[in-house]
Amino acid sequence: MDRGTALNLAQVFSFEGVDDRRRTQPLEETIAELYATMRVPLLGYAYQVVGSTGEAEDLVQIAFLRLFDQLRAHAEILNLRSWLYRVVHNLAIDQLRRQGKQESAVTEWLAQRSLEAHSSSAEDDLIRRQSIAHSLGILNVRERYCLVLRAEGLSYKEIADVLSISAKAVSVYLARGLKKFEVRHAPQG
Repeated sequence: MDRGTALNLAQVFSFEGVDDRRRTQPLEETIAELYATMRVPLLGYAYQVVGSTGEAEDLVQIAFLRLFDQLRAHAEILNLRSWLYRVVHNLAIDQLRRQGKQESAVTEWLAQRSLEAHSSSAEDDLIRRQSIAHSLGILNVRERYCLVLRAEGLSYKEIADVLSISAKAVSVYLARGLKKFEVRHAPQG
């Protein structure tokens, strides 16, 4: 791909960039390039919520189909990244409700992520996994989602857009969640 058709990531996540590409590049190419950029992080988040790779793939593909429809209809999307995360989040929550699953998938993902970061004995891994599961159990749903999205690298504003809450609420949920972790893991003595 030559320099003239390459997507600038700063433009990818703004409406202005999409508008510019609409005039200079077919919509299908724009969506394909955005898909190549955003697929992996969206899959990771979808997997965290639904706990299934296949379902996560389906949800991400549906989100991009919806994005294509929105852009084809010239909808105004100010932040494509948060818009895509919000669509994937909502699709995943709907999927969980339809299947009647509990939100233990988030707990499992965080425990697995922690295990991958630390190499230790199987016994230590089990203890760490149980500790994370217990710690996440004390968080409410919003606190959990805020922490998971923040771990994915989203800004407070993007998390707010995904969860349809204010950035201030995100700050409060993150602070409460972290405070609960601190209290849970405070040295006894």
